[in-house]
Amino acid sequence: MKMKNENKLTDAELEQVAGGNEIADDSRFLNVLLQGRAWQCGRYGGWMVGQHYDEIVRAWASVRVEFYIDEGPVPFGDGEFYHYKINGKEVSQYEAWLHAEQVVGKHLKHADWDW
Repeated sequence: MKMKNENKLTDAELEQVAGGNEIADDSRFLNVLLQGRAWQCGRYGGWMVGQHYDEIVRAWASVRVEFYIDEGPVPFGDGEFYHYKINGKEVSQYEAWLHAEQVVGKHLKHADWDW
């Protein structure tokens, strides 16, 4: 069956679906990356992360990344879209992680923070 173009997900929408709970991953990543620094955030699972949104926004800001959530409809229902901006330019979560690592001067492997 052919899918019509208007029903296809954009790359950004697909990244949101494939990404799972991005903000929980962000909290884990930033917790390890910023260890011992001001604005280090806690590690939160998907069920608690919403209560700590402002903390995670501040952690991102400390590495010069603007982070915010934009709620809106997606093709399969309501959802959240996560936005990362560096110098006003929208970037992917991965690009934001790379930038944060450069700012801090530390490289993390996935296993370093996802435990």
